[in-house]
Amino acid sequence: MMKNTFKKIALTGVLVLVGMTNVAQVNANTLLYISPNDYNYSVHLLHPYYDYWFEQGPLVEPIARQALQARYADIALCKSNETADNIIRIKPSLFYNPQMRVYHSRLVATVFSSGGNVLGTYVGEAQQQGATSVDVGTKLHLKKAYALAMQDLMTKLQIDATASGTKIESKLPCGIIGEQEAPKINFY
Repeated sequence: MMKNTFKKIALTGVLVLVGMTNVAQVNANTLLYISPNDYNYSVHLLHPYYDYWFEQGPLVEPIARQALQARYADIALCKSNETADNIIRIKPSLFYNPQMRVYHSRLVATVFSSGGNVLGTYVGEAQQQGATSVDVGTKLHLKKAYALAMQDLMTKLQIDATASGTKIESKLPCGIIGEQEAPKINFY
């Protein structure tokens, strides 16, 4: 009898946990998705005498959120399986030219509808003068480069309103967007 009770409690606990993960819904109409790879894997700035490694996600997230919230007040960050009317995936990239002392930043935004259709792909690019120096100075130049690229991206970004009659079951969870991303290979 005790085994059956334990099995029932365990089964109920598992069902509750599964139910909680499947019902992840946010009240925002638009979600911002940045790949977990941009948080977990470091990027190396090419320089002959100075090694600097950084993660792009923590630098881009506050810049993107602030810029998008200025235009679209109803936006939230995608964390797991939330759904919304639109999902914006941002892919950052940055290159440093040590001879010219220029940071070249690029942000690619892909807008998805709630059904998973691509509504558009937009690119924001920018250049920022600056030498690599101490970590604080380099991080400041990186933030400026991404902020300029986000400003350029916001001049091009357009989100069309989706049909309001979309059923909640047909909405694309934002976690699936990351599965569509091509694998990333770094040699450095």
